[in-house]
Amino acid sequence: MSQNLPPLPPADAPALFVRGPAGQVGPMTGQQLLQQIVQGALPETCAIWYQGMPDWIPAVQHPGIGPLLAQHRPPAADPYAAARAVDDERDRVFGSLVKASWDWYNQNVFASQIDEVLLGAIITCTLDNGFSLIDLTSDGGFHFLRFENLQTKARIVVQLKHLTSGLMASKVLGQRASVVIGYGERVQDFQRIWQALKAEFKSGYIQSPEPGTISVDADVASGYVYVQVDLYWNIEDYVKEDYNIEYGLLTTHIAATVHALGKYLRGRLG
Repeated sequence: MSQNLPPLPPADAPALFVRGPAGQVGPMTGQQLLQQIVQGALPETCAIWYQGMPDWIPAVQHPGIGPLLAQHRPPAADPYAAARAVDDERDRVFGSLVKASWDWYNQNVFASQIDEVLLGAIITCTLDNGFSLIDLTSDGGFHFLRFENLQTKARIVVQLKHLTSGLMASKVLGQRASVVIGYGERVQDFQRIWQALKAEFKSGYIQSPEPGTISVDADVASGYVYVQVDLYWNIEDYVKEDYNIEYGLLTTHIAATVHALGKYLRGRLG
């Protein structure tokens, strides 16, 4: 049929008649026809006629109009777009679940290992201040350290117990530890001095010590007399969540405590 059709009138010539759902309209220009079809005012299948045509034909079938309509037709919807969107969303949700799990896992590991990290930091700080580690005992929850200055023979003892090792406890109370720091010196007349101090003796393993309690103890075998103090530390002051250590602060706190204990011991020894 297209071979028998006369050429389309000029695009701006009002020469087209159209039969649509509302009846016959026209004449109109080719531009007007194309615009109304693209905007949805007329269907692509509306019949058109202009002078010289043997009969009415659908606009979309006209060789001069059909290709123009195809150019303006919106692209076909991707039938898989919705499925891909669902797939992407589920991947996102899964990724967030994995990330949340890793966050919990890392927090739990940090909560259970932070006392061991602090223990290592205490050793480093004390070694850097001229002391050597001569004893280390740990049962998982309680840690005992003993250091000695090989020149002066002075000793430092540290007892550390992690009080909030579980993740839930640490979230509520923070990372708390019971810390006993002791300072000792070897005395020449041990038996006499120890008998004089025994009346003030308090065991270093007091069940519920009060903060700041200073107790006196002795190691009969080595001839050392110790004084020690019970403290509670916030471990997160020294160990950060990224495992960075506040060495300066930790060194200052240990040094200040040892200094105070040394003054107390020498005062008791006369």
